[in-house]
Amino acid sequence: MLRTVTQYLRSLEDPYGLVRTLRDPEVCRRPDGRPWYAVGNSAVVFKVRCAGRTRMLKCYTRPMPHLEILYGRRLLRRELFIYTDHERGEWADVVTGPWYEGPTLGDAVIRAAAAGDRERLLFLAVAFDRLVLAMLRRDWAHGDLKPENIIVTARGLRLVDFDASYLPALAGEPSPELGTAAYQHPARTVRDYDRHLDDFPAALLSTALHALALDPGLYGRTPLTDGLLFVPKEVVDGSSAVWRECLELFSRAGDAVHRRIALLLRSPVLRLAGLEELMDFAVRLAGTLPDGDRASDLTAAYAAAPPELFVRDGWWGFRDGVRIVIPPVYDAGFDFTEGLAAVLTGRRWAFVDTAGREALCMEGFDAVKPFRNGCAVAERNGCRYAVDRRGRVRKLDI
Repeated sequence: MLRTVTQYLRSLEDPYGLVRTLRDPEVCRRPDGRPWYAVGNSAVVFKVRCAGRTRMLKCYTRPMPHLEILYGRRLLRRELFIYTDHERGEWADVVTGPWYEGPTLGDAVIRAAAAGDRERLLFLAVAFDRLVLAMLRRDWAHGDLKPENIIVTARGLRLVDFDASYLPALAGEPSPELGTAAYQHPARTVRDYDRHLDDFPAALLSTALHALALDPGLYGRTPLTDGLLFVPKEVVDGSSAVWRECLELFSRAGDAVHRRIALLLRSPVLRLAGLEELMDFAVRLAGTLPDGDRASDLTAAYAAAPPELFVRDGWWGFRDGVRIVIPPVYDAGFDFTEGLAAVLTGRRWAFVDTAGREALCMEGFDAVKPFRNGCAVAERNGCRYAVDRRGRVRKLDI
């Protein structure tokens, strides 16, 4: 049976308390005095005070499957009495949970982009990557990953709305929802219901967030869409101009890992092979970036035996035996010499250390050679140059 917001409000604001186990729930008010609630496709979420604590109370406006499996003890069966007319009614199931105070990720990003706050945008982008990595390491998927379902709290990002989630207990079932189209792979159907549901929206949002951290003006220059920056179908088929601009931004910044994540979005299927490996590398890089002079802060972990160059699916990375140290994210590369390796991201050369951190930017050079005796040779417009570890350049006589 379909239910309305008005029915729920009437019951929650009834002074005689039409509930079974909840202790005197009271709907919180907005500054203008209106009840605090948000309406979604299948439910209305109320902010309530219950037993002295602020809680989330989710009330369904249409039947939803799998709620007991998804929410466990948070699902309260036959908890709230709903009037169907002036005298009669029925008992409705509700879901309770913690209330997270803070803006949605979407609101936080839009405000930061409007203010040109690159530092804030980078913070949000890195926090999102960490959240995604934790999700990818579990045999679970949210199913409707989007900025509106992520709350930015003082303790980090928090997911909400798990109605479309996948759990192993639901293997073989059809998906109850298809998620929000503006963030989902265009090929998604009800038959797609497994732990990889979040692959595409995770990569899409990571790409958008890190691109905005490099250029907040992207948001204002991008044609209005239902999503943050992209139309998924245009990204998948390669026709998205803003997606191509993001690739160029990542190339110029030497951000090889997020360029690779952005390129995964061209996949014709929902599962993005290698996404967890790339996210792990992105999170490790974000946690190890030095604050000072990068060239003087090189890691010594592989001083004696640096990782070796390898290629996989046309991309170059580095490994120590069977362990991958830097996943395949580069268009080309050289082996490590003197603690540095020359790598190509798009059309931009750079030298990285053995942790994958950029030590020297070689943008504008057509080709580079590995370091020997403290210097590397680089070419530009037919001329050859010597470059030292501090990035000082001198022209060589031919």
